[in-house]
Amino acid sequence: MIDLFPLNASLGELIFLSLFTFVMGIFAGMVGVALGAVRLPVMLALGFNPVVAAGTNLGVTILSGSAAAVPHWRDGRVVNRVVLLIGIPAILGSLLGGLLADTVKAWTLLTLIATLTIISSLISFHQWWSAIKLSSGLVTGQNLNNLRTADLKHGIKLNLHNQSAYAAIVLVIGVIGGAVGLVLAVLRVPILVNVMKMDSRYAAGTNNAIGVFAGVSGFLGHAVNLNLDVAVLTVMGISGMIGSFIGARQTGRISDATMRFIIALLLAGTTPIVVLRIFSEYPN
Repeated sequence: MIDLFPLNASLGELIFLSLFTFVMGIFAGMVGVALGAVRLPVMLALGFNPVVAAGTNLGVTILSGSAAAVPHWRDGRVVNRVVLLIGIPAILGSLLGGLLADTVKAWTLLTLIATLTIISSLISFHQWWSAIKLSSGLVTGQNLNNLRTADLKHGIKLNLHNQSAYAAIVLVIGVIGGAVGLVLAVLRVPILVNVMKMDSRYAAGTNNAIGVFAGVSGFLGHAVNLNLDVAVLTVMGISGMIGSFIGARQTGRISDATMRFIIALLLAGTTPIVVLRIFSEYPN
């Protein structure tokens, strides 16, 4: 018999996850990052099965990201060419990772999650500091002019060589993310902002769209193996959609530096939760 509620979440846990996901959705909608790397450790802290939590988390990412996509698309912050370039390898990688998730030991999966949250946190701290330097006038005049010029053209600098490199990097990110239940939007941000020189607003909308497509692909891989909980997915999905829609409408109204700093702190704060689960699950 098919078990649609394998996580056995209590009413109190569902209420807590609903409120938590709503708040995270607001931040996620603003910056175009799903923040699944923050949601998932909290789910693991409740003692949920890592593989089922991973599949459910991807489902929440799809729903909340889709809600945020509406205002991003309406306001013209989605660059279709970049969605295709980065999105296709992300989709393929996520599907493969989701299909392979059942073959990975729990402690290995948790180790990957912890590693990725640490990397994501460091990247977010770096982005915060870069934004601080820019706003403080520590960037040279020539670099500032380059940034302004890039903003007008979305900053897209593509040729055959770097397109292949971006695609290969995102494919690997997709495989790992699909397996652990994350779309890893934070890891794509350096490519969009630092390499392609996209304005943060366009990067937010574009990255959100890529995250939705990657999430769908990874979720399908988990769904084939029934790695999801309908009750948790429904509760977190609805609250995440509401929060993300509200957040996406606020994009650009809160400084980029402030948002990056908040994300970095959230990622750094939840990493110890995953580390503790690694030791409790090893060597299973």
